[in-house]
Amino acid sequence: MWVTKLKLYHKDCPIVNRCVKFGTSVLSYPRSHYRKAGNVYATTVCKIIGSEEAKKAQFLADLKKDRKISRLDVSGDVFVYEYNLGKTGEHVMLYFDPEIVFVKPTVNSPDGHEYWEVASWSKERLVKFAEDLSKHMDYYEMMYIRQTTHVEVYFPSVMPRLSPAQEKALVLAYQWGYYNYPRKADLKDLAKKLGISVASFQESLRKAENKVIPMMVERIVKP
Repeated sequence: MWVTKLKLYHKDCPIVNRCVKFGTSVLSYPRSHYRKAGNVYATTVCKIIGSEEAKKAQFLADLKKDRKISRLDVSGDVFVYEYNLGKTGEHVMLYFDPEIVFVKPTVNSPDGHEYWEVASWSKERLVKFAEDLSKHMDYYEMMYIRQTTHVEVYFPSVMPRLSPAQEKALVLAYQWGYYNYPRKADLKDLAKKLGISVASFQESLRKAENKVIPMMVERIVKP
């Protein structure tokens, strides 16, 4: 199977622009689209990750003000929205190829870009999908395309359940380079960003790691 990772931006995206505005990260899953009275409506499932409660609330409140949001359902960190694209709006589902598989959710980053990882049995179909998409983006970069026998597929339903504090600590540590070598941030830096003590941050991070790491190791270690 062939896999590619794309770095994208289109200025009319209702999610990534708010990620920049409120310093949040959002995972999104494009679901479907339909036409009605000449307009196109697209539905997407999203999850806000690793953000302070105040920023999440601000993000959702601002999203509700968007006049192009025709439907919105919120449950905690997860929300589903339907977007009225009008007659000329852009959305990934408009260019979707049934031979393409989203192996991971789209990452809407506060750096102002969307990161997609998609796969196909056919390199030609994958390249065509990317090329067609690039024509409708304000920024497009193919970070890589490669053939692999081992595709990492994200299944949110089997991921360990983290508390809000644990999720926030783990995402923040990842985003600010705590796991890079050399490290770009230490525990003191990260705790300061959340306005909590180093001990509290470290406790949340360790608990999150103790839930996530065993699951990952079990996938690698063979009996």
